[in-house]
Amino acid sequence: ITAAETTLRTLKSAVNLYRVDNGTVPTTQQGLAALIEKPTTAPVPSNYAKEGYLDPRSMPADPWGTEFIYLAPGRRGESFEIICYGSHRQPGGEEDAADISSSEL
Repeated sequence: ITAAETTLRTLKSAVNLYRVDNGTVPTTQQGLAALIEKPTTAPVPSNYAKEGYLDPRSMPADPWGTEFIYLAPGRRGESFEIICYGSHRQPGGEEDAADISSSEL
């Protein structure tokens, strides 16, 4: 759980840096991939960082080997949300299977 929260914080910071540079967060369609490769779909960022927003330039998986879920806007109206579904890899759950959201960090 700690590893998932740490990675969520890293991704959240990267999305916020993207927003500072480009005035908006990536769309749901662009997803977290926009942090490692400049999107080509609208809105195309005008001030994209040459080196991207993640180091290394690869998308991390959660500790259970599943991709993080990215929503823009988030489920509670925030500009974006990144979700890890926990050890059971589906919405809901308890303890190590509970969802972890960037909105709660």
